[in-house]
Amino acid sequence: IPMSTFKKEKAPLKPTRKARNELTEEQKQEIKEAFDLFDTDGVGYIDAKELKVAMRALGFEPKKEEVKKMIAEVDREGKGVIEFADFMELMTGKIS
Repeated sequence: IPMSTFKKEKAPLKPTRKARNELTEEQKQEIKEAFDLFDTDGVGYIDAKELKVAMRALGFEPKKEEVKKMIAEVDREGKGVIEFADFMELMTGKIS
């Protein structure tokens, strides 16, 4: 069957979940800078204490238990720390 036999309809454009959750380049850069600032030893991850400080720098006031829960939600390897990719994912949910 040739494709020309199908009726072409223009579907209304709906914003996707991903589009609503995308950050601006400036926001991404701010998150990277915050991560790097609090990854003081440059090992590529931050612990609970460092995360709390980073969150405060971004304008949030998380409680200790909230920080632990946030780490648990994204800590895929069970190390009790957040690597940069996980931090970006976590911050994307907070900002967008």
